[in-house]
Amino acid sequence: MKITKIRFENIHSLKGEHEIDFAGGILGEAGLFAITGPTGSGKSTLLDVITLAIYNRIARVDKAISNTVLEDDGGIMTRNMRTCYAEVEYRVNGKDYRSHWSIERNRNNNLNSRKQELVEIATGYIIESGTKTPEKNAEIIGLSYEQFVKAMVLSQGEFSKLLQAPRNERNKLLEDITGARSYREIGRAVFRRYSSIKDEVRLKEANLESIEIFTPEMIKEKEEELQKLKSSKPSIEKEFQLSSEKINIRKELVKKLEEEKSLIKNQEILKDHVDRFRENKAKLEKHEKLSKYIKDLQEYDSFIKEVEKSNQQLITLRKNKQTEESSQKSSLESASNLIQEELMVSNANERLETFRTKIVELQSKEKTKQSEAILFQNQIKGYGKNLGALGYQLHSREKPSEFKVELNNLESTIQETIQTSGLKNIAELSSKLESLRKSNEIALELLSKKQQILKLQNALISNKKDLELGEESISKDREAIQSLEKEILNLDKEIAEQIALVEHQRKHQSLEEHRKQLKPDEPCPLCGSLEHPFAFENPHFDVREELLRDNQKLLKTKSALIIGLQQKVKFQSDSNVRLTEEIKLQSSEFRQIENSLNLLAQQLSWNPTDGLEVLQTNRIKLNKNIELLEKSKLAFQAKLILEDIKKSLGQWEDALTDFQNLKNQRLKLYAGNNIDSEVGNLTTKLTQSVARISGFETQLLETTAQLKACETEKHKKKETLDFIVSNERLESIDQLRFHILDEETAGAFRRKDAQLKDGAARLSETEKTLKETLKELRLKDDAQVSLEDLTETFELAKIKWDELSINIGRITESLDKDAKTRERQENFLKQLNALKKDQTLWKTMNDLIGDANGNKFSNFVQDLTLEQLIGFANKRLMEFSDRYILDIPTAEEADKSDTLKIFDKYMGNARRSVRTLSGGETFLVSLAMAFALSDIASRNVKIESLFIDEGFGTLDPETLDQAITILEKMQNEGDKSVGVISHVGALKERITTQIKLEKGSLGYSTIAIIQ
Repeated sequence: MKITKIRFENIHSLKGEHEIDFAGGILGEAGLFAITGPTGSGKSTLLDVITLAIYNRIARVDKAISNTVLEDDGGIMTRNMRTCYAEVEYRVNGKDYRSHWSIERNRNNNLNSRKQELVEIATGYIIESGTKTPEKNAEIIGLSYEQFVKAMVLSQGEFSKLLQAPRNERNKLLEDITGARSYREIGRAVFRRYSSIKDEVRLKEANLESIEIFTPEMIKEKEEELQKLKSSKPSIEKEFQLSSEKINIRKELVKKLEEEKSLIKNQEILKDHVDRFRENKAKLEKHEKLSKYIKDLQEYDSFIKEVEKSNQQLITLRKNKQTEESSQKSSLESASNLIQEELMVSNANERLETFRTKIVELQSKEKTKQSEAILFQNQIKGYGKNLGALGYQLHSREKPSEFKVELNNLESTIQETIQTSGLKNIAELSSKLESLRKSNEIALELLSKKQQILKLQNALISNKKDLELGEESISKDREAIQSLEKEILNLDKEIAEQIALVEHQRKHQSLEEHRKQLKPDEPCPLCGSLEHPFAFENPHFDVREELLRDNQKLLKTKSALIIGLQQKVKFQSDSNVRLTEEIKLQSSEFRQIENSLNLLAQQLSWNPTDGLEVLQTNRIKLNKNIELLEKSKLAFQAKLILEDIKKSLGQWEDALTDFQNLKNQRLKLYAGNNIDSEVGNLTTKLTQSVARISGFETQLLETTAQLKACETEKHKKKETLDFIVSNERLESIDQLRFHILDEETAGAFRRKDAQLKDGAARLSETEKTLKETLKELRLKDDAQVSLEDLTETFELAKIKWDELSINIGRITESLDKDAKTRERQENFLKQLNALKKDQTLWKTMNDLIGDANGNKFSNFVQDLTLEQLIGFANKRLMEFSDRYILDIPTAEEADKSDTLKIFDKYMGNARRSVRTLSGGETFLVSLAMAFALSDIASRNVKIESLFIDEGFGTLDPETLDQAITILEKMQNEGDKSVGVISHVGALKERITTQIKLEKGSLGYSTIAIIQ
């Protein structure tokens, strides 16, 4: 997988639109490049663009990017911007893809939903769009977000800490680097689960001990007692029911006798109500007889009201007519005053419309002239803006006379500028200006070539000096190698002799038992000597062995030194070859640029051998001439605009004069503001008054006729009612009206009569039922026994029955409660056994991987991860140097120091702590581990784009050179794109191809790709 190109806009501090091509151009040719810039300039933003476009994730936020994250954290989108996007083009298995991510704010300043899509570049086919795009990217690339970051972004600094940390701290760092925190959480969860179950078991056991149950003897005793009580139950129950029945009959009899008394009282009350209602009942009967004449009375009353209403309408109409005639007269006077002539109702509207038309025509002409004046004034303002764009200020004025003075002054200034150029017309000036601009472009190219030549001269001098120093270094190192080889030959001989001597001495040491048997003045059984100098005093051999060990150690040191010098000579020879080739290329390039410089100087008639400052001075003079001619050109253009202004100024003056004349003419006839409104109001009032007066006259005729008809009908109805009064033997119509009740009163009387009848019927029925009930109760009741005796007998029977029921219930309840308690005990035992079974399982789990902090399982997993990581790291380390092999400390070593160990092949496979490595050696080992994590994370995915984050600050110049050579070798062999993020100045000089970020004064950063 290879990142080929990124595009983005308004991401973090990088405002505006940017594009970086990793596969083509300068970066594509170089392969190895540096990403440089101060802290906060946006180096990490480039990595954020990649992960945002592909996975909708960035390193600074530990979850997917959403609108909430953008609003709350305020990141990603550059401040004060409304849109942003990130786009990445990448290549997988020969196919190119483009993944796009973007978001914008709407008119309410709220964020819209993000847009994301994945496109196959060759066909333009949209593979996926929307929220599923990150998952599709992961499927095509073959890496999740976490794997992608570990595989492509190598954080050497984290592994530098990892190398020298003790076990617990090392595993915590490894956990953070790999993101494998879940194992620690699993360990903690196992510990918490085991502790929770253990507490539950304790609680269940405590609850079980608190449960109390009956013994078998207690249960038997209670069951026998219950059986005795149940056998006596029928006789006691029968006695209780009989006494209860007798007392209930007596109580019911007493109750019915009381009801009989109440019934008699209610009958007397009903009789009283009937007597009092007799008068109203007579009224109701009279009403029922005469109510058939209600309609005749209502019709008669209706005609009386109609006659009164018509009389009132006639009075009102006459009054309204007089008011309207007065209003009409007032409106006619107002109209006469408006048009300044006497008017009548018949011709008023026509004369008003003629006057309005005349005034409207004058106002229209007046407005047209005013608009023309404003138009010409605005034209002059527009010309003034055009002059302002050319550098000449012409201020706005409200009167033409004021404008003329400033116009004359400006015309003089423009004419002076034109005369300064010495040219007659704009065509001649444009031709000369074009010629100078071409010369300026040639001068700019000439200065660029001059700068390139100076840069190449410095580079050639530097490279030649480095080549001479390199040759001297190789010569000295080769002499040192020859000297060391001679020393090693001599040392080999000396060591061989010392080994033989030490072996001989060790043989003497093995004869110690024989020496103890030697006696003074007796011959030695081996050599026959009578003197035994070492019989009682052992010879001292340690000095020779120490000397042998020192020589062997010295031999290893000198051998390692030769190997180091040989590698240095090889490295320096390769460097010299590269410098030689570079000097040839630079010399060739120097000659080409020099030829181009001479040709450009010839076109300008400049001396190519002049210094850079002289050439820059010549170009400044050229620019000043161009500026002078450009000002003159603007003056020519301004002169043309002045002519247009003069023309518009005259038109403005004419339009203002015409406008004022028309206005004066109109004011003599009409000085108001709205002629249409005034004439319209008067016309409407006059028209409406004529219509209203005519309407009132018509209504007066109609109402008079209606009044006459109503009086006729009223007389007829009165004759009918007089006949009814006579026929019913009444004195007058008022007496008829008196005997007819209103419907509410008649209804109330009817309801009262019905209530009295219904009450009498109900009391009669109640009396009949009560007599039958009393007869039946007297037959059942024993009158010879008093109520007190019945009550006493009932109370005794009730006490016996209650005591029996309570005892039976108490014993039954206690037996039931004991049965439920036993069942609860059994359930507790089942739950306890299940918990103990779980406790055994979780105890085993806790013993293996559980603890309060999760260290046990995390350390186990991270130890396995470390073994795998060291295996991959050693493969990478072999590519860098064959000297070191990383290893994990043994159990014995861990008791003293549990830091990682290394085998030093150049020192006879000496095993020592990584803390003994130099800064440069530590960097190489940690870089190998960073590459190893990338190898593990990428699995079967071929990674062709890598970004290495810092760690170069600890290197000396020689190791830094070696590290960069390793990166160059890796990049060349695998055709990878390798980006190094760093602040180190020497690194910036060594890797000349750079993505350079610089912070601006407003907090925004800029990007430049340089070589």
